[in-house]
Amino acid sequence: MAKTRKYTVLVVEDVDEISANMGAALDKRGHRVVHASNAEDAIAKAEHDRPAMILTDPDLPTFEKLMKLLRAHGTLKNMVVAIIDLNHLKLDDQSVNILADFQALDDLLKSSHDGEAQ
Repeated sequence: MAKTRKYTVLVVEDVDEISANMGAALDKRGHRVVHASNAEDAIAKAEHDRPAMILTDPDLPTFEKLMKLLRAHGTLKNMVVAIIDLNHLKLDDQSVNILADFQALDDLLKSSHDGEAQ
C-alpha cells in the first residue's frame, strides 16, 4: 500500500463530543488536527496553523459567518472547506465540498494539494 501524505485539518465544530470524534477519526488516519468552536476562532487558527482543509458542520451556529470571513480573507479565501454527510446534504454555497466519508476527505486532500512540497 502506498504511503498516504498526512495533512493538518482544522475541525470547526461547536459540540465537544462531535469535535472529539472527528478529531479522533482524523488522528487515526495520521492527520494533524486543530480544533475551533466558532468562526472567529477558526479564522485565527487557520491564519496560525495554515491547515490543508477546514472540516466543519453546516449546523454550526457560525457556519455562514465562517464562510463569509473565509471568502473575504486575503490568504484564506481559497481554503478547501468540507463537510462529511451521509444524508446527501445540499448547500447553497457550492464552494463547500460535501463528502461521504473520511476516505473521500483523504482523496480530496491529496487531489487539492498534489504537487506541493511536503
